[in-house]
Order: sequence, then structure tokens, then C-alpha cells
Amino acid sequence: MATPPGAGPAVLRFAAAASWQVVRRRCVEHYPQVLEFLRALRAAAPGLVRYRHHERLCMGLKAKVVVELILQGRPWAQVLNALYHHFPEPGPVVRDPKTTKQDLRKISEAQETFRQQVKQLAEAPVDLASKLQSALMLIP
Repeated sequence: MATPPGAGPAVLRFAAAASWQVVRRRCVEHYPQVLEFLRALRAAAPGLVRYRHHERLCMGLKAKVVVELILQGRPWAQVLNALYHHFPEPGPVVRDPKTTKQDLRKISEAQETFRQQVKQLAEAPVDLASKLQSALMLIP
């Protein structure tokens, strides 16, 4: 979702306003587009938002997408596909120059904890409401 050549700041303002409305109205089905906008914005202006804040926001949106699938009663295969898409297993980390080891550790731990919580729900979907609430509380 990179800004096309010749497009000015008005396009970015419009995209930011649209993204804000999606989040404000909790239109979870459009969160992937918001995530794409945030990634493009981060690439275009890496110092605009601190790495940890950017990752927290993105993790929250991704987690909401997965949780919404669970709440809608979607098949666990679909939920797990979304989980693995949004929270892939850890691999090589592309490190931002201003990122601290503590930031990376916290983000990695939160992602792993969320993955494990959802996997546990898939294996034994008992007491769904309290498990989801505790899983969302773990996002830093």
C-alpha cells in the first residue's frame, strides 16, 4: 500500500483517516488493510512512532482478528490459519536501529504467549470467554 508516485500528503491523510474510522468503528474485517497501512507508514517514516508502540498496536489488531474468528464460531482450522498468518513462528528478526533487546524480548514473549493460548483453546475449547480475556491481557 505504498504511496503512488506523485501522490502528496493528502493521500496519506485520507488513508490515515480511513484507518482511524475502521479502528474506531471496530470493523475487524478491515483490520488487515489497517495493518498494511501501518506497515507502509512505518517503512516511509520509520521514526514516526517508537518500534514498541508500533508493534503493540499491530499485535492488538492481529489478535483481534484471530479472537473475532473464535467468537464467530469459525472452524478451528480457519482460526489456526489466521493465527499462523498473523503470528508466524519466530524467525530471523529484522532489527530496527532504535529497538532495544528488551523491546524485542517483550514482543516475542507476548506473541508466543498469544500463540500458545489460542492453540490451547483449539485443543480444549472450554471456558472460552475467560481464556480469551486473559490472552488479550498479555499483549504488552
